[in-house]
Amino acid sequence: MNVICYKRVSTDDQADKGFSLQHQEKMLRQYCEFNDYNIVGMYTEDYSAKTFDRPEWQKILTFIKKNKKMVDVVLCLRWDRFSRNLYDALTTIKELHKLGVKITTIEQPLDLTNPDNKVLLSMYLTLPEVENDKNSKRTKDGMHRAKVEGCYTSKAPKGYVNYRDGKNATVRPNKDAPLIKQAFERMSTGSYSADEVRRWLNKEGVTISKQIFLNTLRNPIYAGKIRVFAHGNEPEQTVIGLHPAIVSNDVFHRANEVLDGRKRNMKFHDDKSDIYPLKGFLTCPTHGTLLTAYACKNHMGNLYHYYICTKCKGDQRHPINDVHESIENILSTISISAQTVNLYRKMLEKLFDKEDSMRKDEITKTEREIEKIRNRITSLQDQFMDKQIDPQDYHLMKQRVEKDQIGLSCKLKDLKADKSPFKEYIKHTVPLLENLVSYYRKSDGNTKKKILSCIFSKKIVLEKSKVATYEFTTPIKVLLNASKVCRGTKKRQELENELLSCMAPQVGLEPTTYGLTVRRSNQLSY
Repeated sequence: MNVICYKRVSTDDQADKGFSLQHQEKMLRQYCEFNDYNIVGMYTEDYSAKTFDRPEWQKILTFIKKNKKMVDVVLCLRWDRFSRNLYDALTTIKELHKLGVKITTIEQPLDLTNPDNKVLLSMYLTLPEVENDKNSKRTKDGMHRAKVEGCYTSKAPKGYVNYRDGKNATVRPNKDAPLIKQAFERMSTGSYSADEVRRWLNKEGVTISKQIFLNTLRNPIYAGKIRVFAHGNEPEQTVIGLHPAIVSNDVFHRANEVLDGRKRNMKFHDDKSDIYPLKGFLTCPTHGTLLTAYACKNHMGNLYHYYICTKCKGDQRHPINDVHESIENILSTISISAQTVNLYRKMLEKLFDKEDSMRKDEITKTEREIEKIRNRITSLQDQFMDKQIDPQDYHLMKQRVEKDQIGLSCKLKDLKADKSPFKEYIKHTVPLLENLVSYYRKSDGNTKKKILSCIFSKKIVLEKSKVATYEFTTPIKVLLNASKVCRGTKKRQELENELLSCMAPQVGLEPTTYGLTVRRSNQLSY
């Protein structure tokens, strides 16, 4: 009789001498020798018996199918070496039966042609499966309890390495931690997209895919916390981990606000803005599209820069020197008298004093709300300790309150940091209105873009490298008009009303909340 011997051991079985591969092979060979069986193959498996998706077992099936009638029996030491899944085992036995092959064991032999033995077979296969289920449940319960206690039992994410602190499994920062910290800080500024930060990380040597990077930004482990998923009757919760945090709660919260789109990107970014400050402001009179900019060399190797419409046929290039000169000529027409500038300065002082008072009131209000939340957390803890609320409700309410606390803390920090340089603005920036062209010429590309966005309300139409049509913003129109009438008979109060109507938000259109007037007045901040 031709026999294939199958021996298997899993990682959990390694410590059991009764399951060692050497012991199984010894018993299998002795049994075959005693019964005068011919061993046509000895296969060794190092996989779990939960399924039959095992490399060596697949080789056995392939061998049997290719060599029909060559194999009579597949021999194992025990049934749990064959399988620990009743359904899959019975299915595989039927499959072997169709191929003319029997399956049997040394220590638990069964004649499967006897129907009564199927009961014993079910018992032999079910008991290991039940044992597997119990082990799996104990493992999951243990891992859940470890996570609740702050341990980290999974593979360490980017920036961390697995570490055992005594008996507790946890993680600690590795050499990539400083780069991960910088990535969070970049995201928290709102000046970069997630993919820009990811590509920067890749250049720095931390290779990470798009989805994994998004998961990284949302993983509270970097703020020193561990997300524990719902298990049994316990709800999902976030606990303080045993590991050190890489970023602060504040940075983590801000980075996720940016990721969720709740924080605007305020970065003025253009690598070539010093060369092409008008890019984004100029349009083609024929197609109405924005002009782009580029540089080219002549046959002598000299470099020339142009603004160009990509839809125009032929050579429709506008030399940047000619275009820039045309813009400066327009700026030179903006002549605002010292009297008007002085009036504008005094009005801004009044507006800024009012807005700063509103900011301080908002700080006081926010501090009171934070104190209420602290008292609420203390009350929740007291109720939990007095068993007035169950653990599930406690964790849900605690997470919600802590989230509100983080949001208010970030708001308070923003309010305290939002100290607009009113005095510097009034002292240094406002007088520049009297000599705008000179300041424009000395500015870098980004500053020029800001100036132009405050001066012109619409895109500038360009024809033959000269400005064809343009329109000033309302504040510039009002200031120009005020400068003219200052020399006339118009009363001071009338001028103040005109300027105020320009700088302040209109009733019914926009709420007069803190920062709105500042943003409007900052439109003239060059």
